[in-house]
Amino acid sequence: MISSHFGRLLRVNALPLAISSGIVLYFAFHYLRFLDPLRPFGHWWVDNGVQFLIFVMLLIAFCKIDPHQMKPRRWHWYLIAVQILGSAALAAYLLLTRSEYSELIDGMIACLICPTAAAASVITGKLGGNESTLTTYTLLSNTAAAVGIPLVFPLLQTGGAGLTFDGFVNDFCLVSVRIFPMLVLPLICAFALRAFVRPLHHLIATKSKDLGFYLWAITLVSVAAKSMSNIVNSGESAAYLTLLAAVGLLACILQFAVGKLIGNCEGQRISAGQGLGQKNMAFGIWACYTYLSPAAAIAPGCYVLWQNIINSWQLWYKERFDKKRARKGLPPYQE
Repeated sequence: MISSHFGRLLRVNALPLAISSGIVLYFAFHYLRFLDPLRPFGHWWVDNGVQFLIFVMLLIAFCKIDPHQMKPRRWHWYLIAVQILGSAALAAYLLLTRSEYSELIDGMIACLICPTAAAASVITGKLGGNESTLTTYTLLSNTAAAVGIPLVFPLLQTGGAGLTFDGFVNDFCLVSVRIFPMLVLPLICAFALRAFVRPLHHLIATKSKDLGFYLWAITLVSVAAKSMSNIVNSGESAAYLTLLAAVGLLACILQFAVGKLIGNCEGQRISAGQGLGQKNMAFGIWACYTYLSPAAAIAPGCYVLWQNIINSWQLWYKERFDKKRARKGLPPYQE
């Protein structure tokens, strides 16, 4: 009974605990000299370990997809349109106006164009949404990001100034080489396992119900530590850092709200809200840091905090709501 209660509390509070742990770890490595020998491993883990965890989470999510049930829904295309057209519109505005607030806009673009998090389907299932259809949307969202990011980021990187067609194609290929393995290779591996190693595929698909959730919590520790590092070392004023954090908050609220609005019209309010609102910001921070600027990475870094505050509240509210239903003899809410 105690272990069951503890497990439930851990699931509900895993995300804020992960964020807090990441922040504590950053300051521990920053101030405690006896941890210096571990710093090279810490830097390696943030650069490579997070990418590996993202790969594993996507592999698990894609193993759960039945190719015969991968029919896209109408609301999937609405969300893809928001993801791609929204970020493209902001990129066009930035290139045309040469705005002095380019890092703020870069941060907003990263928050929009980033794909849906691999753990979104797990959170959706816990909230009573349709985990299967959101996994299909996760595939579409990752494919859209794998194409959209190499198209948009080279333009943002150069500001469009003096960028020739050959230069654009070269930059597109360079970015694609980094993006496609992380976002598309898990899908190829999942389908290969289904075709050639069915016992392993079945094991992953049926015995990893909560694994993606806990892997995301582990990833979140690293992302929170990296975000804190970006904030502390950015060199920006407190006012500008506040603006970058506000950009992440605005992007988060807008995407959750627009996703729920679209989903409400399609009878998939929870699934669509999570699909558009819960983003793979570990990837967003890495992409900003690699191709744009460390300052721009603060917006998606703060988005991690905002989206997980929303997710934690939703998980708490769902548990409370289901308890009320149970007292009335009703089953847990399912979309």
